[in-house]
Amino acid sequence: MREVLRLRGTRVLLIGETTSTLGDWALLLALAIWVKTLTNSNSLAGLVLLAMTAPALAAPLYGWIVDRFRRKPFLIAVNLLSALAIASLLLVNGRRDVWIIFVVCVLYGISFSITGGAFAGLIKELVPDDKIGAANGMFSSVRQSMRLVGPLAGAGLFAAFGGHLVAIVDIVSFAVAAAALAAVRVDETRPEHVEQHWLREVSAGVRHLWRTKVIRDTTASVAIGLLALGAVDTIVFAYIDQGLHRPPSFLGVLLTVQGVGAVVGAVVAPRIMQRLGEVAVVAVGILAFGICIGLLIYPSTALALVAMPIAGLANTAAFVSYNTLLQRRTPGPIMGRVSAATDMVIGTAQTLSMAAGAALIAIVNYKIMFAVIAAALLTNGGVLWHRRGVGPLELPGEVGVQPAESGRSVMAGSAANATAPVGAAMAD
Repeated sequence: MREVLRLRGTRVLLIGETTSTLGDWALLLALAIWVKTLTNSNSLAGLVLLAMTAPALAAPLYGWIVDRFRRKPFLIAVNLLSALAIASLLLVNGRRDVWIIFVVCVLYGISFSITGGAFAGLIKELVPDDKIGAANGMFSSVRQSMRLVGPLAGAGLFAAFGGHLVAIVDIVSFAVAAAALAAVRVDETRPEHVEQHWLREVSAGVRHLWRTKVIRDTTASVAIGLLALGAVDTIVFAYIDQGLHRPPSFLGVLLTVQGVGAVVGAVVAPRIMQRLGEVAVVAVGILAFGICIGLLIYPSTALALVAMPIAGLANTAAFVSYNTLLQRRTPGPIMGRVSAATDMVIGTAQTLSMAAGAALIAIVNYKIMFAVIAAALLTNGGVLWHRRGVGPLELPGEVGVQPAESGRSVMAGSAANATAPVGAAMAD
């Protein structure tokens, strides 16, 4: 990580990313609280999250857009436009203005969806290939650290000064991120646009995901893992209530200790990858998460406080490794589309699992559900571990895609998703 920080571009980018992530986490919780305060409706407050995640359904289209521009100017423009969108929150003054908050949530969701691939591509341009894992770990540790303090800071500012100040803080954070990006020196070539049917261009990421065996197998395992884990985010409330006999607010304690483990996972992930390889680390992460869920079958606060930080460590290390795998195995010109394709696959699995968990918890005991989830994760992780041996780097040919420049490896987007708080909280 120190070697990565010696690169001036990454140091400047780290400042912008830290500020931007803090502003994001501060505002995300504040928006739900704001809606609840104005409407006194739990349902409307809950729809804030849906408004942010719904734009991900158009992920392949966003990926196609990302791949048509150079990464640095594209990210600067997105940050400035995001700041402009947040500025509209300053017009919210009563219940009748709640619609503005929901519009901002949708725009925020679009911003999240389109920046992942572009940011990963910029990192690839700035960092040598053998340092990509360390760079991913560094930025992931920053995001996890801000996740610990951002929501509390946002809730505190909202309680003391109202939503307008929280919005101003986030606007400033976007401006700082744009300034940091502008200060980064990177030599990017303008992407070449090959004339072909738009549907073929949009689907290039999906085709690459399917044709590259190591990405296909690992993505399938991650998706299957989240198909099981997503339900934990709804089951956890029954676990806290019926098992631990504690109030719902105890979830905050569990998230905090999980976040501490996540920070550690981001720091150690590069070293573990060097020893085991990216696919093996993803497999170990899934296996470790399965063991942690198994520990929750027996209701014990002590076991929960042991399992949650381990789960956070395993989760973050797995996704840092997964993102590094994507960056090394994907041609640069289709980076955004591959990022979008993996986000779509993983996000769909997570959403279906959350919906299934919400329906089943009403009729199935949480202990049984935890047992099934743990068994599924252990089996899934074991299968991926068996498949961990991969051959030399291979880049399947893609119509309309030029090979990477000599001396530059491939790059891909992030599969991160920060919407699920416990079972499927993805770092990047």
